Amino acid sequence: MGWLDPERGFLSTQNANQVVLYGPLGTAATAKKVREISGAEIREVQRNHIACEVPPTGRLTAFDVGQANDADRAIYTTKKLPGESRSGLISIPLKDPDMEAVNRVLGWPESGALRRDEAIGVRAGSFFYSLHKLYSPTTGLLRQEAIILHGRSGQLIALELKRGLDSAAMCDGCWHPTYFESRFEHYRPLNLFELPGFPYPVLLLDTSSVEGRALSLVTFTPTGMKAEFRVYEYVVNCR
Repeated sequence: MGWLDPERGFLSTQNANQVVLYGPLGTAATAKKVREISGAEIREVQRNHIACEVPPTGRLTAFDVGQANDADRAIYTTKKLPGESRSGLISIPLKDPDMEAVNRVLGWPESGALRRDEAIGVRAGSFFYSLHKLYSPTTGLLRQEAIILHGRSGQLIALELKRGLDSAAMCDGCWHPTYFESRFEHYRPLNLFELPGFPYPVLLLDTSSVEGRALSLVTFTPTGMKAEFRVYEYVVNCR
């Protein structure tokens, strides 16, 4: 994980000449090294809740990302992946047959439920994901949440379904997501990629909590298993 500082650019613990960013939608694709940061400036950076786990004796590298971005962090690599890649985040319409198939596989009612449903893809005519949230009609608490991988014609390929979320244990200081406050739901997309070597699109998700800032890359394997890479930063004590 690296950090987008409005004054200094993109900050990383890696001393590289260039980084490739897989950040939120609108983040610059690449950034070149500008300078290194150390000493008292590390503490100045951390007052903005950036690079919280970097020790005072550590070093950061600043990279030029051009125009400022509203995001506060991004996932990056120091080398570009071989081959062609695409990124984007567009809405995909879910037709009635698509929703009927979703409800069958999830076991959700066809009507009368308190829920949210959306589908997103990198581009039209390719694989895409649909995200589904089912809430309690009495308390408004999030009860179930699902991510489904669809084929080019909309067919269901793989899924992950989380149940019992309204009774699950939460982190200290966290609260259960509701229909009106969705801050800590599991699937909060920031960007979507088609990357070389991956059979299906790779989602960049915000998986932060009250205690920590986190980003996850999520996709499915050819056998239909969900795979996730997560970077996490504890921020409670950041000053």
